[in-house]
Amino acid sequence: MKTCWLFWAKAFVLLLGFGSLGLEAQDFKKQVIYEIVVDRFVDGDTTNDNPAASTGLYDATKTNWHAYWGGDLAGVQQKMAYLKGMGITAIWISPPVDNENVNTYGPASEPQAGYHGYWARDFQRIEEHFGDAGNSWAAFDRLVAAAHTNGMKVIVDFAANHSSPQDVGESGALYKNGTLIAKYTDDPKGYFHHNPGIADNEYGDRFKVQYFNLDGLADLNQENPDIDGYLKTALGQFQRHGVDGFRLDAVKHVTWGWEYSMANTVFSNAPSFLFGEWSMTDTGDGLYHDAYKFANKSGINLLDFPLNTAIRDVFAEDSGFAEIDGTVAAENADFVWQNDLVTFVDSQDLSRVLSMNNNDDRLNEALAFQLTTRGIPVIYYGDEQYLHNDTGGGGDPYNRPQMTSFDTTSTAYKVIGALAGLRQTNDAIAYGTTKQRWINNDVYVYERQFFNDVVLVAINKNNSSSATVTNLNTALPAGTYADFLGASLHGSGLMVLEGSGGQ
Repeated sequence: MKTCWLFWAKAFVLLLGFGSLGLEAQDFKKQVIYEIVVDRFVDGDTTNDNPAASTGLYDATKTNWHAYWGGDLAGVQQKMAYLKGMGITAIWISPPVDNENVNTYGPASEPQAGYHGYWARDFQRIEEHFGDAGNSWAAFDRLVAAAHTNGMKVIVDFAANHSSPQDVGESGALYKNGTLIAKYTDDPKGYFHHNPGIADNEYGDRFKVQYFNLDGLADLNQENPDIDGYLKTALGQFQRHGVDGFRLDAVKHVTWGWEYSMANTVFSNAPSFLFGEWSMTDTGDGLYHDAYKFANKSGINLLDFPLNTAIRDVFAEDSGFAEIDGTVAAENADFVWQNDLVTFVDSQDLSRVLSMNNNDDRLNEALAFQLTTRGIPVIYYGDEQYLHNDTGGGGDPYNRPQMTSFDTTSTAYKVIGALAGLRQTNDAIAYGTTKQRWINNDVYVYERQFFNDVVLVAINKNNSSSATVTNLNTALPAGTYADFLGASLHGSGLMVLEGSGGQ
């Protein structure tokens, strides 16, 4: 069927729905995930700000971007109503495990700490800055209970590739439930890979990517039976404490074969969702083939880096929509479970879109696209409040500013909530196919369909001019449709003139 209409849109969504499917525990297609850097979110318990076990790593002034700022698990727990109101159904928290206890790189006056969670020292205890002085699971258990009570799943970031920096601080020291078992500099049982660091021009080398040290971090030897058991025990421990899934850090750099085994262990313990960080630029990356083979065969889904590159190029750098359309088509042909790819606009490793292009409309449009395209969306904390710090271009650590506003009336907050709700009621979003319906540099019209469920999306990223769209085919039956977002992004309705749907 064909339509013709004129729109000044930022973004609008039209839909037709006929109910939904039941949700399996390990099926995350209907989830909307919210990524939280715990230390930068909310200080819910001031008694753990400067614990005795790792004193001197906290900065109350929040001017040392490499120190702890006080955010903790209790703080995340306190914001359940805020997250639920935004339609969030799963929270992904940065690694909560016990991290390095000493100043690692900086001078005494400006220490650098593992506030981000990626410098683990004990995978079987909770970091004292996030919980309590005894490294107990109490605060973690309270958070999980609160999330589940509010209908939210909990995803833990787990970095199986490494412990802490190898040659400074605690020299990669690894503890097992409080007992030191090895250091990178004292490793008689071979718990670490003792290889050089990966050079900038070696990231296409499969062996070096898996077995060399990443960014000076002590690389764990997962083939060692003790380390194999240690990591799998830690994962199982989180599952026993109610965790629903894991975001796996740096999966490209962990031994690929071991990760298959790790996934089998996790799935044998309890229904879970696994997705990993396989960093790459686009589908032309030298290890792209390895990435989709890994996702197709391992049971571990991937964060969608090629689509992220395209999103940032289109909405922040003003590339044409053909880049997004081509990326979606290429990945859909290569990934068996395209709807399980995990999509993102911003993350803890990248400059925020607003640091690249300080235009709230563009971020709103990017979020609207992300929440309606195929894949499971992750919202990076603060994007709904237009949070950003542009120091040094906004890269690490300035992409991890303190959360300062919890406004439930911001446009982004409301758009996320509306489209998160749509994911629950219209199965085309979670399970549907994707078809481009109309495209030029500034305008993208695409359709998601799952049997009789249909969602038609149109985005115009040109802030100054409208676009006339003619000869548009759609699977929507003839009729008049209102903008699902209620014109909150300046969209309009649509009249389908003829046809019976399905084309």
